[in-house]
Amino acid sequence: MIEKNVCCWDLEGPISTRDFAAELSRLLNKKTILELQDFDFGTFFEMLSEYDDYLIEVPGVKEELNITDYQPGDTLRLVAPLYMSCFSDKELIRLAEQNLGLLPGCTELMTILKKKWDIYIISTSYTHFAYSVAKYLNIPRDHVYCTELNLKEAKESFLNIKSDVDFLVKNIFQQFLANNKKLSTVLENLNEFFWSKHESDYINAMNQVQVRGGVRKELAVEAISEKNKIPISEMVALGDSITDINMLQRLKDEGGVAVSFNGNRFTVGRANVAISTVNNLGTLPIFEYKESIESFLDLWEKNYDEFCSNPRNIPEELISREIKNCFIKYQFVPDIENLKNKSKRELDLIIEKQKKMRKKVRGWAGNLG
Repeated sequence: MIEKNVCCWDLEGPISTRDFAAELSRLLNKKTILELQDFDFGTFFEMLSEYDDYLIEVPGVKEELNITDYQPGDTLRLVAPLYMSCFSDKELIRLAEQNLGLLPGCTELMTILKKKWDIYIISTSYTHFAYSVAKYLNIPRDHVYCTELNLKEAKESFLNIKSDVDFLVKNIFQQFLANNKKLSTVLENLNEFFWSKHESDYINAMNQVQVRGGVRKELAVEAISEKNKIPISEMVALGDSITDINMLQRLKDEGGVAVSFNGNRFTVGRANVAISTVNNLGTLPIFEYKESIESFLDLWEKNYDEFCSNPRNIPEELISREIKNCFIKYQFVPDIENLKNKSKRELDLIIEKQKKMRKKVRGWAGNLG
């Protein structure tokens, strides 16, 4: 019997180029129910994404606002009432299935990994998108940890959000735009809107959603570890954004393989390996050589300049013929780096490299935290 290994993947970034929630925001001005067709909801989502980063990064803010349970990625909680009002579950499933946005090489990679690995998805994504991607890749639904959003049930419970939405969009968001998109000019208003003691249908609806980000991703790792009777130190996890910091840090602390995949400053600091690649198959060496990861990374980095522009030049003894053929087939070479032995200056260069690749691969969504 083949012994199975366990890997955990963030969805949006390491598997799909899409940011499903952000794309839903960009569709809101096509909806007539809230009468907000004249507003740029893509920029609106960017404002709330930056606000999410602020709440996580600035020390003491969560305690001051009494929202200690707020987690990275809870942007999807803040905007959920808008989606509850404007979309149906069937519509979101259709929007998900019509474009999964899979990275090049993804389907082939998953087919290869399934021979020896149990694959799990841990994502802030709403169920509509996460389950659609998992279904296409033949990953069992019970291997997916994501954000539940039951639109049918929500529509029956929360009906009177228009006045709150008007204030959020026509007042706070417009102030943000009028002040050159400086978050500092609307922080007080956002704090008051989302965290004051008044109860409204908007806030009640928002609080029905528990986003699978931050600590909740780490809890998923713990559950997967227990379910499979495998220590976290033997697992591999890949993430690219602020929502993955707890998951990556936990694997890093436990001695597992924590990968910043086309990441940013949030993930590079919490991972022990960085992979910058245009193709999902660029992760294959990490899985193939997990048991000797340090020596592999050392050899890969030492020889990288000799083959980075042509995969045919990769030494035969460095990677298997199967992996090399994958790189030759798609004409790319991943940049794979050990983050354990890098200086601050080197880490800063890796962050810039990852951010550049992130934007190249993900486009507009690559600008989000």
